[in-house]
Amino acid sequence: MAATEAILVLDMTRDSIAPEARAVDKRLAVLPRAAEFLAWGRRTGRPVVFVCSARRRTDKWFLKHWELANEIWKPGQEPIPDLYDAKKDLIVHKRRYSGFFDSDLDLTLRELDVKSLLLLGWSTSLAVATTAVDGWQLGYASTVVGDLCISHAWGGHTVEETQQWSLEFIAAMAKSRLATSQELMQ
Repeated sequence: MAATEAILVLDMTRDSIAPEARAVDKRLAVLPRAAEFLAWGRRTGRPVVFVCSARRRTDKWFLKHWELANEIWKPGQEPIPDLYDAKKDLIVHKRRYSGFFDSDLDLTLRELDVKSLLLLGWSTSLAVATTAVDGWQLGYASTVVGDLCISHAWGGHTVEETQQWSLEFIAAMAKSRLATSQELMQ
């Protein structure tokens, strides 16, 4: 099949599953299903693009709000090894939450003749949501693989509550389809 649909793997980096990472137990639980889904995607001709945060020590905006994780060119910024196929997959570095904001993601996808996206990763309420909205504004249809996304606990809400309202927001604001990995692989 011609590459009309790509899988975007958002912020699934080595640092994201370090012991001190947020919701690390929930993230680790997702990895076997994510590996199965990515293997299916590759078998069916879908390009897999890892969109990885690339923070710098000079990044005042992120360091004001977050810790220095996913530092560019450091081992923690690399995709999770059990998910990444170095011979087939692509990596795009991003400086903010959205995979499209000031990155070469749009150009990479257009070079692959991609028209639609399957989104998975973390955080649902940040990277997945902003990438879905920006993708919609650039003309990409998207499906969020809900069982392969994890949110953070925000504003007194649990991870589960934040996950639910994040998915609802994405469906409404990015016109994204919501599906599970099993539904998509059928």
